[in-house]
Amino acid sequence: MRLTVLTLFPDLIEQVINESITGRARAAGLFSLKTIQIRDFAVNRYGKVDDACYGGGTGMLMMAEPVYQAWLAARAETPDLPVRTIHLSPRGKLFSQDMARELAASERPLVLLCGHYEGIDQRVLDEIVDDELSIGDYVLTGGELAACVVIDALLRLVPGVLPAEEAYTRESHMDGLLEYPQYTRPAVWHDRKVPDVLMSGHQAKIERWQSSQAALETLRRRPDLARKRPLDEAEWADMLARRREEVTGQR
Repeated sequence: MRLTVLTLFPDLIEQVINESITGRARAAGLFSLKTIQIRDFAVNRYGKVDDACYGGGTGMLMMAEPVYQAWLAARAETPDLPVRTIHLSPRGKLFSQDMARELAASERPLVLLCGHYEGIDQRVLDEIVDDELSIGDYVLTGGELAACVVIDALLRLVPGVLPAEEAYTRESHMDGLLEYPQYTRPAVWHDRKVPDVLMSGHQAKIERWQSSQAALETLRRRPDLARKRPLDEAEWADMLARRREEVTGQR
């Protein structure tokens, strides 16, 4: 996977991605990441990359030309392949696990464009951007944190970044459901016991419990997701059985 980030704050991107799992994966050469400082393409020697908005309003807008020149520099990194340019924006399509899978499978190098101030001149967005993505219905001071979220989600799907494929295939959103509850030692903590089935050693029963708990957690916490991923008859039966066990235990 080849990633390039166009940003006014490259150190922010580097600091996040160089930590923990993604940092080790980068050191191992499992992906390439380049950050390009948009200010390097400023329109004057003072580093000017923004100006007042036509039509008034508060704040400054990033100018088209510095962004365009930074994008040309990114495209020149892989002249043999067309890049896919993604603008991180609160007005973009909501980022999802399905979208992460689709982007991770793409053979095109990805260029992530991070805005700041009031955003970016629409003309350059119209010329270079393929997709606009949002990580949620709220506004950040810039696109860098959103870019780090997208990069982290993509890299977890790159072979070798996580210790095994199962490390991500059984997590929340991978099958349209939230992840089941998980437990570790000690077996009893603050008078709360780990469910007996998880210590039974019976793998088929454990997997059936995990599946039913995933369905139950999704209905409880995210009914909107449950509507998108209908349960089959067996899943309903298992889920209802687990719920009855919970109610009986509470009594």
